[in-house]
Amino acid sequence: MGGVMGCVGKGGTTVVTLPSTPAATPDSSGNPRNKVALRPGRSLMDWVRLGHSGVDLTGTGGKLVDVTPQQLAKHNKRGDLWMSLRGKVYNVTAYLEFHPGGEDELMRGAGIDATTLFNEVHKWVNFETMLQKCLVGQLVEARPFFHKPSFLPLPKALKPNNNNNKKSDSSASKTLVVPSPSRAPVASPETSISAPSPDPVSTPATSPWPLAPAQLPTPKYDWFQNDTHLTLAIYTRWSEVTPGHVVVVRRATDIKVVCYIQNMTYTLHVTLNKPVREGCEVRAGKAGKVEVVLGKLQAGQRWSSLGKTLEGHGQYIKTRDREPEYVRCRVKKKENLTHDTRLMLVEVPSDTLLPVPMGYHVYIRLPGGENVARPYTPVGPGLKQESEEEEKEELGRRVHLLVKIYPDGALTPGLDELEMESEVEVSLPEGTFTQDRVTAATTITHTLVLLAAGTGITPMIRLTLAALNNKRKVLFILFNKTEEDIPWRKELSTLMEQHSSLLTVIHVLSQPAEGWPGETGRVREELLEKYVPRPSSQQPLYLCVCGPTPFTKLTLSLLREVGHSEVACHAFQS
Repeated sequence: MGGVMGCVGKGGTTVVTLPSTPAATPDSSGNPRNKVALRPGRSLMDWVRLGHSGVDLTGTGGKLVDVTPQQLAKHNKRGDLWMSLRGKVYNVTAYLEFHPGGEDELMRGAGIDATTLFNEVHKWVNFETMLQKCLVGQLVEARPFFHKPSFLPLPKALKPNNNNNKKSDSSASKTLVVPSPSRAPVASPETSISAPSPDPVSTPATSPWPLAPAQLPTPKYDWFQNDTHLTLAIYTRWSEVTPGHVVVVRRATDIKVVCYIQNMTYTLHVTLNKPVREGCEVRAGKAGKVEVVLGKLQAGQRWSSLGKTLEGHGQYIKTRDREPEYVRCRVKKKENLTHDTRLMLVEVPSDTLLPVPMGYHVYIRLPGGENVARPYTPVGPGLKQESEEEEKEELGRRVHLLVKIYPDGALTPGLDELEMESEVEVSLPEGTFTQDRVTAATTITHTLVLLAAGTGITPMIRLTLAALNNKRKVLFILFNKTEEDIPWRKELSTLMEQHSSLLTVIHVLSQPAEGWPGETGRVREELLEKYVPRPSSQQPLYLCVCGPTPFTKLTLSLLREVGHSEVACHAFQS
């Protein structure tokens, strides 16, 4: 790249001198992604060429080092700019002028762990590839706990020295000793996009609503075998765990089990000592024990060890801090719900189970489109209650997605063109709607109030069905532009007839046709006061909001103004 010079500044920081050009200015086109007009010579391809030019962009001579938060904080200015993303530290000094969102936006993460800031804006972006030439090393206190010992059977003469452990299952033929992290992450209250979580001191002790999930100890695991089967046992110590909280991904003899435990995830990742049969069974007990049962390919053969651990094994971190991980699935069905909205059914591979907990979302991308992914909340097969048999058969095997097609979108036109059996990549679940919130919304509440704009309807479908199944009242206020934009309008009417004493659905149109008899306009205080009951300790309300960010922020603000506590509201991020 002509005219580029690299030198090392203070503290070993690489300074890249580039030709002087006029400063970048914000894009006047009103780009919703807040891009800026970059200087000439600062395109993505220019950045790739710079990375392959031989210039040391790390400032460490290419040597990976451990970085403490205190050391990271010293590199917090233009000309010397480091930041941490998902446990890794990058020297982004040279990247500053190449950042599509502008220098000021990147400076927000200067000298700190910027993972949360990054996730809020574009979590799906493959920053590891883009910044691979800038990698300084690991953030010591944020590094996930990895260990890679070989699995060995525990000699009979030895017993784990842990006073907190209960006696192991008498049926176990082998016991594994796996070191636990010396320091487990400390839980902090989940925050919504409206404001920080309320101070627990200001919340009455009798409040039925969740504040933040209590931190549980790092799970432990074991494995057992008989002549025909192998069982992986994970002790989560969480009594609410179900098979719907357990993802299983298999690739040949590699198996990864991800348990969603409140607002955390625990990962078991191993390469098995011997091959096993296709498929598996997941069980969950009341004591928090999860079992993944695999069939041995060679019955009667005893395993001397389970196998070896792989990267990420033993990791116990906040769900929101997990890197997106994708499974390649196939499109099985597409159905038109409105003129520009499709219901898409995708099926996961036969050796994978991919359940999505209620209120969680997945990222979708096309094969080869690593830099373009969007979040979608699965909706279920439709607005009808499934039988236990249907639900069990469906769990983890299929994902139903409501997709709104944007003609100029980066992803949805490609999704709309997919033929049956085409491949699409689906990430492992993410979200903050923990089980205590599910319980509050569908069991504890007297009335569940749902306010959704457009495709913000997606997380509300499963919530509605669960609340009705528990005989809870549901008030569903749905905002759209026109009647033609309302998904499942007839089905919602039918559901309201079937549950006339429990379900009320209000449609609000911002661009109604002449003669529309319903509500019009946008979300406003007068509308909320008209339909949403006042807070009451005798008949508690739980409120959920989802839609475009401006809609969500305004709605939460209006709800606070009319007296609803933040702790009784949950905002799904659009």
